[in-house]
Amino acid sequence: FVRCQDGRETPGNERGEVEPDMIEAEFGLTPTGRRSYPLSYRVEFLRRWDECVERGAKARLMRENNMDRATVQAWLKARDRGEFTAAMVAAAEKSRSPRMNSRERAEVAKLRAENERLKEKVVQAEAAQQILGKAFELLQGITERSTEDMTEIPPALMSASEYAQWLERRKLS
Repeated sequence: FVRCQDGRETPGNERGEVEPDMIEAEFGLTPTGRRSYPLSYRVEFLRRWDECVERGAKARLMRENNMDRATVQAWLKARDRGEFTAAMVAAAEKSRSPRMNSRERAEVAKLRAENERLKEKVVQAEAAQQILGKAFELLQGITERSTEDMTEIPPALMSASEYAQWLERRKLS
């Protein structure tokens, strides 16, 4: 058994050896080819690091997780400076919006393309509506002018009584 800092004991195998307790995580690679550890992995590793109180337990933890001392020291210093806390808050806010799988991303791309196509249709429909509105106004003006008495005699050719009636109709006298 291996005693942890919180007092609980972790059982070993039948030979008394502790089974490797690796932390499950997917590692990325930096452009230089070095492993890149997710924040959750680093936090969990340091939690287990703090639990190791027996002689050799920390070395065993590093061996089980294929870690070197310099990396662990850098993580400990970063944690002491509070960098993990700030990064955890940022990661938590980022993770609030759920990630999409490839099918959902394809659907979003399709919907965006359809949205653009429909926006173009709306612009065309609004232009057609403006043209129809202007045509309506033009035709309405022509209709109003055509309803006036077309058989009317020009004022220059009217008699004096016709001219007086014409002025009254137009409310010009």
